[in-house]
Amino acid sequence: MKKILAACACFVLVATVKAQDGPKNVVKINPLGIFFGSASVAYERALSEKSSIVIAPSFGYIKSGGSKYTTFGLAAEYRFYLSQSKSAPAGWYLGPGASFASGSAKTTDSFNGTSEKVSVSGFSAKGIVGHQWLFNGGFALDLNAGIQYFSLNVKDNSEGIGNFNGILPALGFAVGYSF
Repeated sequence: MKKILAACACFVLVATVKAQDGPKNVVKINPLGIFFGSASVAYERALSEKSSIVIAPSFGYIKSGGSKYTTFGLAAEYRFYLSQSKSAPAGWYLGPGASFASGSAKTTDSFNGTSEKVSVSGFSAKGIVGHQWLFNGGFALDLNAGIQYFSLNVKDNSEGIGNFNGILPALGFAVGYSF
């Protein structure tokens, strides 16, 4: 009797577990950010066959001459996958996104040794269209483009650097690993 109950329990357990059709997670980086002094790691998780969420913390650092720039940020996207033959996170997608970054710029005058520090914060909201390829072996490639509203606020502004609010292109490129 115990063997029959154990077999029934195993059958019920196996019958209720849904098979995973493919990778549901992607970890990726933007290799082009290195040229602009920025590092970003993104994590994408499929929520269903047609949607996913992306969380991407970022860090920026540039030191040139007497100037040093440091930023920290966080971005989030919700993606709607359009492909009928593939499930999230692979294929064509549309998505809204938002990001926030905060940082500082410190400049030192090499002649008189005085330095000045400026605080900066920024916010963006965007809409993108893109495609993500997931290859055998786990390699992932993500390309997207769209439009974003960008707002930049400069605090302690004695240099005359202005704030900025406007519409800009949104471009994305990332490589990573899917699992």
